[in-house]
Amino acid sequence: MISVFELFSNSDYTFVECTVVRDDNICHTCNKAAQGSDIYFCTRHNSLERFYLHMTCSKLPVSVYLHEHSLNLEEDLIFGDDAACNICKERVVGSPTYTCVSRNDDVDCQNFYLHKTCAEFPQQINHHKHTIHPLSLLPRSDNDSCEICHGNIKVSYACVDCDFDVCVFCALEPRLLHHQGHKEHALTLMKKESLFECDACHEEAKDSSYVCTTCEFCIHKSCAFSPFIIQSPTYHNHPLTLVYAVPDIHLFFKQYCGICRRYVYPSCWVYYCHKCTYFVHIKCSTSTLPMVNEDEADGMDNDPDLVRFPLPSKESIFDLIVTQCCKYQDNFKDEGEINVTMPITSIDPHIIEKHWSHQIHPLQLLQFTNCENDSDDSDDDRRELICNGCIQPITVSHPSYYACIQCGFFLHSFCATKLPQKLPVGASHFHPDHSLLLEMKDKFYDLVVCGVCRSCTNGFYYHCPTCDIFVDIRCAFLPTRIKYKSHKNHSLVQRPASNSTCSVTRCRNQVGVEYGCETCSSFQINMCGIIIPSRMEHKYDAHPLTLRYPPFFYEGAFYCEICEERVNNQELLYHCSESEHSYHYYCGFWLNNVKLGGTIKVIISDKPHTLALVLKTPTRKKPIHSCSQCFAYYSTYCFLLECDGCGLLACLECPLSGKLQQIALL
Repeated sequence: MISVFELFSNSDYTFVECTVVRDDNICHTCNKAAQGSDIYFCTRHNSLERFYLHMTCSKLPVSVYLHEHSLNLEEDLIFGDDAACNICKERVVGSPTYTCVSRNDDVDCQNFYLHKTCAEFPQQINHHKHTIHPLSLLPRSDNDSCEICHGNIKVSYACVDCDFDVCVFCALEPRLLHHQGHKEHALTLMKKESLFECDACHEEAKDSSYVCTTCEFCIHKSCAFSPFIIQSPTYHNHPLTLVYAVPDIHLFFKQYCGICRRYVYPSCWVYYCHKCTYFVHIKCSTSTLPMVNEDEADGMDNDPDLVRFPLPSKESIFDLIVTQCCKYQDNFKDEGEINVTMPITSIDPHIIEKHWSHQIHPLQLLQFTNCENDSDDSDDDRRELICNGCIQPITVSHPSYYACIQCGFFLHSFCATKLPQKLPVGASHFHPDHSLLLEMKDKFYDLVVCGVCRSCTNGFYYHCPTCDIFVDIRCAFLPTRIKYKSHKNHSLVQRPASNSTCSVTRCRNQVGVEYGCETCSSFQINMCGIIIPSRMEHKYDAHPLTLRYPPFFYEGAFYCEICEERVNNQELLYHCSESEHSYHYYCGFWLNNVKLGGTIKVIISDKPHTLALVLKTPTRKKPIHSCSQCFAYYSTYCFLLECDGCGLLACLECPLSGKLQQIALL
């Protein structure tokens, strides 16, 4: 390694020995008094500002400019995320780095790092900003600053005669740059005096830039020198490669940054993982966020009493309703305002003559068994028993239910007898100012919109007559604080919608309620992201569908089996890797809070039609649905009445407003 004396000798300076100096003369290397020692001094400096150098210091390597101990080159040492080079101030993770041999208790020794590339900077350069003399790599005082970028410096390329300093960045940056991101022409370094939008990262900044004078192409200096590969990012499992536009294969869907979750413009320079279809903005690529290890999920739960979402299965939603409703009744039993729909007894009555929700026929108590579905195995269109109250399936886990076979009306015994008829003031976290009454619409096609999740329902709901607000029972008993799988470090609290983008579904939540993290202000989930379960049973296949969280890799395009539209593997979806079945999460479960299949008989054009409540999804074959009566168009997911015989469609408003002559409710 070059010595201090060799450095200055190569700089056209003349050094002579001198033993008589003033008391205030300081050695330029060790910063100690030169008086009383054998020293060199430079004859090119005047007598008042001479450059002094101890003879012993002249034999030291250049590294003494930055550190007093010897340095070792570390190739494989694991550095902390905050370890930064003393010259360039950039992180040293993943780079060959010099460290202090001493490593004593001195903080300066423990935190001294020097990139191998920075240690090998040339000792002398010629610079276009100072053509009179060459510039030498020298340590500088804390008050010195770069003549170009005006940043503070500890080491610079300096001309001592002219008191001219340039930081290592400005000194070594090329004036003319040939870049793979703009192959057509060379880029010229220019200093910008006003804000400009970078063509690489699409962000505005007042900064030096590289400009193509032919194409008006302009990029930040920092973007121009972004590394081509990030070998070991802290936030992803694989290396990331810099690409100069989103690859064409991924332009079918909008892409979002894996760190900030913001949109990635197709023409942006972006870091990309091919294996995971994972994108990161250039500005976000230096993030030190840790990767989340799914295997450590249970160990990170700091409150085992909180309910963890997403729930494991579709049946778990009813389990949650039962559990939370019982907790609620225990909390409010001393207030004397808890009345359930039926008198509480140890045994449910065998017959309910007139239930408040179904007074035209008695309800009979039955027990659900798997045989009820097994008998219809030959029927591909078999339907599970759905409770008309909570709109959840009746299963062997809660086998007791009430039924009116004549009307196809079913209720879990819990929904029929145990639900509170009234939620007193303060019982609902969503609407604490007034009491809420348990109600149900008379007509199965008369849907209400839940004020919490914004989904429609024709089941039971709690209603505030004063504010005309509805809350379906699924949302009425949701806990105020929960845990969530993809955000394991902190719990989430229920709060009013913040008009922000859901961190899971990427839908904007403008009204209703959301769950948000009080520690991480950027993480929130809307109610639709909360209620979807982690597993779904396929209708015709033995393999279950698992709720998948991006990013995950899938070769080629694949399509939702319900709407027949292409599925984005960067969004939440249900997928089975064995059978390769896939559903959009909203097609698979989101719109399941309405019980389908109820029928009415009407007269249309002097002909009788039996209309059944159905859910219509937009497909490539039938992208738009229209009502045969009012001719309203429906291009998104919608509930309509459809004739099973001729396929005639009617909207739900027409029978409610009297535009359809109804014969009977079947």
